[in-house]
Amino acid sequence: MCFTVNYVMGTGFLTLPWAFNSAGIGLAILTLTFVGYISNISKDYVLEAMARAEVLKEKKEGEGLLLPAANYDESAEKTEGLPEVKARKFEIIELCTFFLGPRGGLSYVTTFSFYMFGCLWAYSSVFANAMAQTIPLNTFDDYAVYVLIFAVITVPLTCMELREQVNVQIALSFCRFLMVVIIVGTVAAAFDATSPQFDEQTEAKGAEWFDLSGFYRILPIAVYANIFHHSIPGLSMPVEDKSKLGWIFKVVFLFMFVAYGLIGLTVAWYFGSNIESSANLNWHDYRAGTGENVSNDDDPDWTDRAAWVEMIVYFVVLFPALDVASAFPLNGITLGNCLMGSYYGSKIREVETNRITVTKFRILAAVPPIFGSLFVRDLGVITDYTGITGFAIAFIFPALLHKESKRSCKKKGKGSKTIYSGTFSGGEKFPNMMIAFGAFLVVFVFSSLIYDETLG
Repeated sequence: MCFTVNYVMGTGFLTLPWAFNSAGIGLAILTLTFVGYISNISKDYVLEAMARAEVLKEKKEGEGLLLPAANYDESAEKTEGLPEVKARKFEIIELCTFFLGPRGGLSYVTTFSFYMFGCLWAYSSVFANAMAQTIPLNTFDDYAVYVLIFAVITVPLTCMELREQVNVQIALSFCRFLMVVIIVGTVAAAFDATSPQFDEQTEAKGAEWFDLSGFYRILPIAVYANIFHHSIPGLSMPVEDKSKLGWIFKVVFLFMFVAYGLIGLTVAWYFGSNIESSANLNWHDYRAGTGENVSNDDDPDWTDRAAWVEMIVYFVVLFPALDVASAFPLNGITLGNCLMGSYYGSKIREVETNRITVTKFRILAAVPPIFGSLFVRDLGVITDYTGITGFAIAFIFPALLHKESKRSCKKKGKGSKTIYSGTFSGGEKFPNMMIAFGAFLVVFVFSSLIYDETLG
C-alpha cells in the first residue's frame, strides 16, 4: 500500500484545489468518485490479464519483459484454485503485445511514453516553482536555475539502478499523510481565525458548487491523480500473497479519495480564485496570525513568523519538491526501460546489461521533459494535456486486455475466470462501455482544451 500511495500521490493532488475551483466543489467530488470507481474496476482488468497470461504463456527461463531470470522464484507458484498473479513479472507492454498484437504494443508504448514524459515534465516544474519561491536566488531567472539544478541531481540518478527500501517507502507515506493533515488542518483553522492566516486574506473566498465550463479541467486531473495502472506489474511483485492484490489496491483508492476530497474541498473553498495551480505554493505566505507583513513583495519580513509556522511553510512548500526529485529517477527508469524494451523487443536480454545502451535510453527518458519545463511552467497546463493520455492508460488499454485475454483463454479451451474477477468481469458490455467512455473523454477534453486556448 505504501509503495502504491507513494507512486500515485506525486504531483497530481497539488492541482486538485485549482481544478475544484474551476469545476465547482460538488461537480469535482462527483467526478472524483466516478473516476475512482471506474479506475478500481480497470485495475482488476489488468490483474485479470496478468493472471490469464500466467495460464497461457509457457514458462521459460527469465519470462517477463524486464525480469531477470535470477528473480524468478518457481517455489512461489500456486497450482490450485483460480488463476492469479504469480512470480513472473509481465509488463503492460508485454501483455499488450501478447494479447493485442505488435500494433497494440506499439500503441501502448506511444501512449505511455507521452504520459510519462508529462509526469516527468510536471516533476521538474513542481521542483523549480517551489524552490524559486521559497529560496530565491535573485538571479535573472530563478526558475530556470533550479531546473538546471534539478537536472544535475536527477539525470545521473536516472542513469543508475535505483533500489527503494521498504522503510523509506513507509517514511514517505507517513510524510504524505502528514502533508494532508497539515494542509487540511491549517485551512480549517483559518476559517474561524480572527486574524489573517495567509498574508492579507482574512476570510474564505468560497467557490462554485457546479460549473460545467470547468468540467474538462477536473476530468484529466482526477484521472492523473488516480492512475497507477501502468505500474501494477511492478507494484505487485513485493506482495507475498498476490491473491490480496485486488483488496490492497482498492484500499489505496479509498485512502486517495478521502485525502483528495479533503484537500480539494477545504483549500478551494478557502482560497477561491486566489488558488495557485500548484496549491502548496499558497503556503508560502502562511503565518497563522503571528506577526505582521510576513510576506511583502518589496521587502519580505520573515522574522515576525514563529518558528513552528516557518517549519510548516518549509514542509508544505518544499516537501513536494524534494519528493519529486526522488520520484523522478524512479519514473525515468521505468520509461527508459519501456523504451528500450520496445526498441529491442525479444533481444532485450542481450542489451539490458549493457551499461552504455541502458544509459542512452535513460537519458532519452529524462532530458526532454526537463528541457520542456523551461518553456511550459504552469503545472495545471501540463497535467491537463498529460491527463488526456491517462484516459487510454487507465480505461482503454485495461478493458482491451481484459477482453482479448478472455478471448485467448476460450480459444485455448481454458477458463477465463480469475481470483480477481468481479461483477464487471463477465460479458463484454461493460468493457466496451469503458473503452467508449475512455475514447469519448480523450476527444471531449482535448477539444475543450483547444477551444479554451483559442476561443475561450
